[in-house]
Amino acid sequence: MHHHDFASSKYVQHLLDAFRGGGYGARDIYTLTYPVLVDTLFLTLVDFCNTGIISTSGPAAISAVNTAESLHWLLIGTFNAIALGATVLISQYHGAGDRRGLGRTTSSSLQVMLAATVLYAIGVLLFEDPLIGLLFGSADRDVLEYIHIFLFGLLVSYPLRGFHMCVAGLLRGLGRTKITLVLSLVANGSNLALNVVFVILMHMDVTGLAWAAGLSQLIGALVAFAMLRGYASELHVTRRDLFGFSREGATQVITVSLPFALEDLFFNGGKLIIQMFIVPFGTLQIAANGIIGSWNHLQEMPIRALSIAIVPIIGTSIGGGNVTYARKITRTFIIVGALSSALVGLVLLALFPWAITSYYHAPAEIHGTLWTLFIFTLIGYPLLFGLQCIYPATLRAAGDGSYATIASLASMWIYRIGIGYLVSVVLNYQIVGLWAVWVSEWAVRGLLFWLRYRTDRWTKHDLTSSHDAA
Repeated sequence: MHHHDFASSKYVQHLLDAFRGGGYGARDIYTLTYPVLVDTLFLTLVDFCNTGIISTSGPAAISAVNTAESLHWLLIGTFNAIALGATVLISQYHGAGDRRGLGRTTSSSLQVMLAATVLYAIGVLLFEDPLIGLLFGSADRDVLEYIHIFLFGLLVSYPLRGFHMCVAGLLRGLGRTKITLVLSLVANGSNLALNVVFVILMHMDVTGLAWAAGLSQLIGALVAFAMLRGYASELHVTRRDLFGFSREGATQVITVSLPFALEDLFFNGGKLIIQMFIVPFGTLQIAANGIIGSWNHLQEMPIRALSIAIVPIIGTSIGGGNVTYARKITRTFIIVGALSSALVGLVLLALFPWAITSYYHAPAEIHGTLWTLFIFTLIGYPLLFGLQCIYPATLRAAGDGSYATIASLASMWIYRIGIGYLVSVVLNYQIVGLWAVWVSEWAVRGLLFWLRYRTDRWTKHDLTSSHDAA
């Protein structure tokens, strides 16, 4: 240690030690995390660019896309949950070396996903008019027309979207995060490129966004199919598995996915109800909410990515009985998340004056509101968001999904929606009141998860033994 080179300095070693343990080195954690980070970054940028692209069509178009997406995220949460369930099961079977379990989980996840996507798409298409009338009926006429067009493009592409999400979930469970990154870049990159072509170059407005959504998911599904064939031997899945039906396998996938799905459903359902509070505030306030939501995604992105990346690490550690490391890496991820979110926040602060005028083309009368909302979240993300995002990911990956689900739903519906309604609608603080409640709710949720995390109860589950799965 005579060289005073960077890597051997005791500070750097100390830093790397925060990631080591449980058979993982700092490099392993980096290898698992960076593809998820790039993936999340890319998804966020696509969303960010879409809002910017559509803002050229005026506040009504931003409002429509923002409103339609609140319903879209509610539906797509189930697909995310099935993909996450697949990741959890595959990572635990992979850790246990159970080939049969791998093959069965692969085919069952794909079948459950197909059923869910087709059901959702047909269900919403059949009842689209009454549904949009019920949820967003008080919106302006032009906003409603845009919502119909955009939603149709999203719904038609659901089975394709679900398929590539599921394949990504399976491969993530094997720890093949680089290949899932490629898949995500293809699907989301083509979406972004097609948006530029249809909306900016061809001036197709919201119709262009709808076409881009459908075509990009088709490209993603084709690439996913090629990857599934390439990794079939590692997933130990045969043609017989894929075309046969295992009741046990399907039940297991649904059982593990259900806590994720219910939580997501109630969580995004809550967001949808909040969108219903916002719609009567008028097109400008809906646009303000859409703009600040798009901008804030950039600041929450590092924490979101870490909460996804930690799932296979915790799953493998708990599967191998290493609770100490599971606790250590959770603490490390929360600190890294807070620091990276604060850094991103400072960059966003410098860019914000440019963004609201030149990028989002926000009308002058909402500039003050946008600044207020941004200051709330600038402080809230680094301090609170990681606690309410990474703790529950750890609990869930360890099989303690039910506590995480109940805690987050109680906090969402009692605090965020109950107090949010009181402050924004009854006391008429509108969008500013709503976001103030939103940020403070992260503290409530973080506290609920931390109280559970302090105990040892969450470490006592075993997902892979058959008596638990049945």
